[in-house]
Amino acid sequence: MIDGLFIDILLWAVYILLVVTAGLAVWSAVHGVQTHERSSDALASRRTSMLGYATAGFVAVVLLLTFLFASTRPIVTGGRAFTDALWLRLTDMFIFTPILLICVCSAVIAIAKFRR
Repeated sequence: MIDGLFIDILLWAVYILLVVTAGLAVWSAVHGVQTHERSSDALASRRTSMLGYATAGFVAVVLLLTFLFASTRPIVTGGRAFTDALWLRLTDMFIFTPILLICVCSAVIAIAKFRR
């Protein structure tokens, strides 16, 4: 019974964090659009928007690749075997994508820092 209590608390904490994160993402997007200055330099504005599109495209490609190369080997947890290939792939995708993105961001920051 006590294990079920902790799982329920953990699930509710994840749900609350999901709602807070989604709310902050929406607020950030709205705030960014409202405070965005219209630059008279069209070239700088174009480079910024292209960087945003490239970043979104890179994240989408990384998500797709980590899904395609994810393991479908069954996992035994708590005495139960999980064998659904879709959920196993999604789990691997959501584990390895942030790790890979953190490594890429760290490399980009290091390159930008030492490039000057």
